[in-house]
Amino acid sequence: MGWHRARLLGFDLETTGIDTSRDVPVQVALVWADPDGGGRTDTWLVDPGCVIPDEAIAIHGITTEQARSEGCSLREAAVRIHSAFREAAGAGVPVVAMNASFDVTIAEGLFSAFRLPPLAWRTLLDPLVMDRHVDQHRQGTRCLDALCQHYRVRLDRAHDARSDAEAAVALARRIGVRYRECSDLTPEELTILEAAWHEQWATDYDIWCRAQGLPGLETNEFSWPCRRSPVPPSATSPELELARNRHPTVARLLGSRSVAVA
Repeated sequence: MGWHRARLLGFDLETTGIDTSRDVPVQVALVWADPDGGGRTDTWLVDPGCVIPDEAIAIHGITTEQARSEGCSLREAAVRIHSAFREAAGAGVPVVAMNASFDVTIAEGLFSAFRLPPLAWRTLLDPLVMDRHVDQHRQGTRCLDALCQHYRVRLDRAHDARSDAEAAVALARRIGVRYRECSDLTPEELTILEAAWHEQWATDYDIWCRAQGLPGLETNEFSWPCRRSPVPPSATSPELELARNRHPTVARLLGSRSVAVA
């Protein structure tokens, strides 16, 4: 049975903005999704300790007053997220996050701020990274609602953390069913390859942007799942070399390629 037919943990954040170096959550969703459609969901608001910008409110609809009156502290949010990820790792449940480098980087920032140990992220599945790899030449945007439309996945309420997390899990399962090059891999192998796939996409996209006279990507945007700065493209990491030795499938698919792995 492949990972796409097993239990998964969907993860999503709604935040104060899009800057992963300073923005923080205002809503968190952790969706423990069983393959038969069962499971449990833990969703809550977070008081970010600051005024939520109007631009962010226009997207997710969570006001500063609502977050302050109904939300937990950032410390409590960090502990709860960290605990869930440790539980998932201990149970062998992969985490699923759409555009994972955004949510994971913000989560890691919280862990660091409250002195929680960083996580290894050995089993992390990102529908965006997988889709970019398996269907590279498809035209159009690849935001969550576009992917849901393409794969015929239900998205009840975009930019609600629970709805987005549930959709991300469903997308991962659909991609696994449709593309055996993803589902035939173990979650550990797929996670390693996703870092390589993301780096290749980032490199190609950066070249295209600069050729058009547009700003290229920031250096930290080449790494996945955590955006690290500075991270030069194609940096060889000890983690990757260890993965080559442990996973023959990864070694065969990557060949001599080196990649930045956060």
